[in-house]
Amino acid sequence: MAKSLTYIVFLLTLLMGICPAWAQEIPIVKAAVDKNQILIGQPIRFTIDVKSPMTSSNQLPQFDSIPHFEIIEKDSPDSTISAAGASYHMEWKLTSFDSGTHVIPALAVTIGKQLYKTDSLHIEVTYGKVDTAQDYHDIKGIRDLENPDVKYIPWIVGAVAAISLFLFVWFIRQAPTVNRQPSTVNQEIIRATPIEEAMTSLGQLKQMLKEDPSTVKKYYSGLTDTLRIFLNRQLGLVTMEKTSEELILSLSNLKMDRDLFSSLTEALRMGDFVKFAKYIPGPYENDNNWETIRNSIVAFANHH
Repeated sequence: MAKSLTYIVFLLTLLMGICPAWAQEIPIVKAAVDKNQILIGQPIRFTIDVKSPMTSSNQLPQFDSIPHFEIIEKDSPDSTISAAGASYHMEWKLTSFDSGTHVIPALAVTIGKQLYKTDSLHIEVTYGKVDTAQDYHDIKGIRDLENPDVKYIPWIVGAVAAISLFLFVWFIRQAPTVNRQPSTVNQEIIRATPIEEAMTSLGQLKQMLKEDPSTVKKYYSGLTDTLRIFLNRQLGLVTMEKTSEELILSLSNLKMDRDLFSSLTEALRMGDFVKFAKYIPGPYENDNNWETIRNSIVAFANHH
């Protein structure tokens, strides 16, 4: 009995020594990201971990670019060499300015004479599009520093406009009425309607970008300001001191076509990406966002 027990203990000890050696002989190659869905310009961490039973003849993946992604930062490989083999940890910081679902392809790792590949990883890049089928919530995004004095600007503008209107009416009543001829000066003083002013501004912005494509940042700022001024004059909304997200939340309370509202949301956020993330849209996006702002203004003018 004692001899049998000794024999069993010997076999168990032998197996415990052999099993780790078997486990260590199996190479491990793994790729991972910390996010599978990001906004345009948002960074993600891409890592590759390799465990090899060999301390040499290991060839790690090398690349300078990945389609649809930009490499922001690349760390040197972190390696650990021991009698059991070698371990490697590689890390990159990536981002993307192309919306859509993109793939980080499988990368090859050579261990000895055998080729291993990582899994391919799918990343969804979005503008943070609002789900128009759901209730709207306040989304805190990019915010400008608020100037406490800005809130008085509408009151000052309103007071100046009221005084100007009073003086204009008083001047008309005081002027002689005999042989009065139509005055082109008075006609020029009369301000255009909100939609006329907005359409004129949009036409000037489109011509400006056509003549000088480098003015794209000024172009998107102009589109946003044209919409804000129109909403202030047409609907009486206080818009100039609001961020794009706060403006989107205000507009979500209006009865607006959902598809048009979704397009308007993307156009306003595109303006933020151009301003803050230095994103350069293509000609199609520029024309499409211009058309969206114009259609939104027309829709507000017709229904309010």
